[in-house]
Amino acid sequence: MLQSMRDNLKGTAAIIVAAFFGFIMVIGGIDFFTGASGGAADAVAEVNGEKITNLDLQRAIQNRRNMIISQYGEDVPADLISDEQLREPVLRQLVSSAVMRQAAQDSGMVMSSAAVDRAIVGIPAFQVNGSFDPQMYRDALRRMGYSPAGFRQIMENDMALEQYANSVVESAFTTQADAEQIVAASMEERDFDYVVMPVEGLLAETQVSDAEIEQYYQENQGQYQRPEQVAVEYIELTPEVFAGNIDISESDIRAQYEQELTGFESKLRRRAAHILLEEADAEKIAEIQGKLDAGEDFAELAKTYSQDVGSAEEGGELGYTTGDVFPEAFEQALAALEVGQVSAPVTTDSGTHFIKLLEVEQSEPPSFEERQVAIENRLRESVAEREFVDALSRLADLAYNADNLAEPAEELGVPLKTANLFSRESASGVLSNGQVIEAAFSAEVKEDGNTSDVINLNNEHSVVLRVTDSKPAGTYPLEEVRQQIVDRLKRDKASEQLAKQAEELKEKLATGTSFAELAEAQGLTLETSDKTRRGGFAQRGEINAKAFALPAPSTGKDEVTSFATNNGDLVVLDLRSVRPGELSKQSKEQRQALMQQLASVNGGAELAAIQRYLSDQAKIDLTSSAE
Repeated sequence: MLQSMRDNLKGTAAIIVAAFFGFIMVIGGIDFFTGASGGAADAVAEVNGEKITNLDLQRAIQNRRNMIISQYGEDVPADLISDEQLREPVLRQLVSSAVMRQAAQDSGMVMSSAAVDRAIVGIPAFQVNGSFDPQMYRDALRRMGYSPAGFRQIMENDMALEQYANSVVESAFTTQADAEQIVAASMEERDFDYVVMPVEGLLAETQVSDAEIEQYYQENQGQYQRPEQVAVEYIELTPEVFAGNIDISESDIRAQYEQELTGFESKLRRRAAHILLEEADAEKIAEIQGKLDAGEDFAELAKTYSQDVGSAEEGGELGYTTGDVFPEAFEQALAALEVGQVSAPVTTDSGTHFIKLLEVEQSEPPSFEERQVAIENRLRESVAEREFVDALSRLADLAYNADNLAEPAEELGVPLKTANLFSRESASGVLSNGQVIEAAFSAEVKEDGNTSDVINLNNEHSVVLRVTDSKPAGTYPLEEVRQQIVDRLKRDKASEQLAKQAEELKEKLATGTSFAELAEAQGLTLETSDKTRRGGFAQRGEINAKAFALPAPSTGKDEVTSFATNNGDLVVLDLRSVRPGELSKQSKEQRQALMQQLASVNGGAELAAIQRYLSDQAKIDLTSSAE
């Protein structure tokens, strides 16, 4: 849906605008841009008199929930995707989107019918092998619950909103001073030398006594607290659990295929091209008609004259239609043509068209071989779904009456799964689900030894469990954490020794002794880093960050520092010089790219500011049902 914006904006601007509207479109699907509720429902909010219905909100909540699950998996804690958790932020975003859509309408942003047509036929979800497919288009709309006319209106509103965002971002600018300031910091170069004093070399020779270990353990028991833990056995039911054991016979597949054939509707598909003039220019129309009458090539004329930029370069080609893709007058004129024939001028809301019929195709039913795998999978899924429902209906009684879950698992023909001791925080997979955690650590299951109720994670995923072992919260005994303490004390002692060596090295540097000589004397490698810019990864990133955090050296005197890296190594660094970046030294192309990027960033900030301002000025009423 953001395709036209992505096509028209470049680089950072496209990213900013797409990010600004992306969340709106994901949480609300597509329909709320029109304000349509899809049914008679109570209003949960009004924005300048426009209602947002409870149905709008519920759809948006479900879409947001689906997005989270698709991104993080079904093991997302249930409390994070509950209606209560999502209701407020989703409603707030619905209100914001309504404010912005109204602003786009008030500003006069409108989209031509031709532009909407181009956008629709260009959506990949409606295409087969890169070409628009009317059957796929209708099927997709049917699944979403939209008519072609309703979907066109949605697209028109959405594209107007994109155009509005586009106009804000592309109107932003930046100053020379802004660019110079950015370049001075981002292109700054620093020259420095450094040595890395590794901690690992000292660890092997560092000794720790039993008394030191005991003392550290007694003084730091807060670091060694064991959370409450349980071990469980559990049965997990999904249709997929049963699908692997289901065989579908070829006779069943053929029977289903024959049934499909009885419902197959053979349809004519017409492939069309057009030349579009958005304004009724009689002279231009006559000129084109004359060239067509003279036998000039239609595709070349489309490239020269057509104002439909989306199809002109393709010789005016629009793809296939079964009679309900384009405006009625267009479809009627196309249906009256023979292959290769061009219509007289046809007027629609988009403008004036010269229409050419390129091809007529009679759709044929797919062969058995083409449909065999899909039908087999669908039949297997259907049988698996029935077996899942049957098993689910029996699971509660079987589990309730059993001393363990091995017998119910065998009775249902599903695997019994187990998990060793885990805490609320360390659970993984399905056991990390909030509902499962709540059941596993409940007193009824953990302490009384009962089997949990059947936990329905969604319509096709259920779990039942028993606790097989548990440990209360407490302090780990010394023997279980002894090695951790030894490692910690050794590293602390080694770090102290390195710090002393680093101070001695810095003192000698301060007397004017050569860094290279000092490094060689201690068996260290001196690294020289000239013309260094910000950034870097791992330990080198830490070193660069420290070098750029130092003040610039004063005349004739280096800046010297020492610091420990994340892995415990100690670095002594000598900063020799600093050179700010200069905009004038960048190429013309680099300067232009930088100015465009900064303008885009400013545009994104302006877009966000406009949204906040419009929300502040709007009359927004949140009804009691939304609270």
